[in-house]
Amino acid sequence: MDETAEPWDKSVPLDLIPAIKHLRKSFDDAHWGCGETTRIFCYSLLHNEIVNDPAKEHFNFIRYMKARVGLAAARRFNDLVREATAPAIFKAFYDLYLENMSVQALLIFREFTEIGRANDKRLGSPYLEWAEAQTKHMVRSHTHLIEIWVRNVCDKQVYDPNDDDEELIFWRKWRAPMLVVMKPSRQRPYDAATTWERKDAKASAQWLKSFANDYVLRLEMKLREKAGEAALHLAKQPKPVQPTELENVSRDNTVPTKGGRNTTKNARREVRKLETQARYASWNRAYRRLIKRRPDASDVWCSEKIAGMKIAEGSRAETIRKHMKK
Repeated sequence: MDETAEPWDKSVPLDLIPAIKHLRKSFDDAHWGCGETTRIFCYSLLHNEIVNDPAKEHFNFIRYMKARVGLAAARRFNDLVREATAPAIFKAFYDLYLENMSVQALLIFREFTEIGRANDKRLGSPYLEWAEAQTKHMVRSHTHLIEIWVRNVCDKQVYDPNDDDEELIFWRKWRAPMLVVMKPSRQRPYDAATTWERKDAKASAQWLKSFANDYVLRLEMKLREKAGEAALHLAKQPKPVQPTELENVSRDNTVPTKGGRNTTKNARREVRKLETQARYASWNRAYRRLIKRRPDASDVWCSEKIAGMKIAEGSRAETIRKHMKK
């Protein structure tokens, strides 16, 4: 995510923030479900391991993902897996992951469009442009997950007690294997003998960045197409007469109701509640990453590590320990 980008909630009416946070969370959940399932199967095929899934949760979810993207994309996935080369397997699951995130992004764009249309007078820009900008911001805020996915489908991070917290989280020592840029994943010629040869730190970082950029380009290309179709449809509709009652809608992020009562306090309370839930969710994700890399770690150790991270937001380790598993 570009650190210079404006926050998504800038100039957004206060009473719309809970709904938008809900949609952004659904995108985050989709990234987790699709990313984790494809990671498990891709890693197992690349390393000839059996997937441990007694409840068949991941097997059922991978079938759901294939059905969700449609027949043509599912067929491409099956064809790539059948090639049975490491680059083809990598591409199969990478593409399936991104195709599912494209579907989710377009569903959320439709929701943003409906929200924008219902609140057009308060947005400060045409609602279709607003909906597209909100969706783009959401997509770009998850680019780091693609880099994490690429590393985790290729390797398992080995815990080193000498590593600092930054290395534990960001795994900067990781080196990319050649398979990620060989055909059909990228344009390097396929060579079975060198698929697991490693590149240097600079090339590894560049390749990770290229996959993250590819994720953004692919999703935004489909978003632009869908936004263009929506604009074309809108242009064909008769221009409605604007009811005078809409002028009574306050432009200062308050919501008048019958009797003149202002609901700003309720909206603010809901925003604070969702922000707290989002903070707990970030602690939970950090906890899962820590315990995955160090299964024997105690809750106290994990909470102290998270307390030193930016996501702690000044909270004490004991507070984090009580909420990081929720």
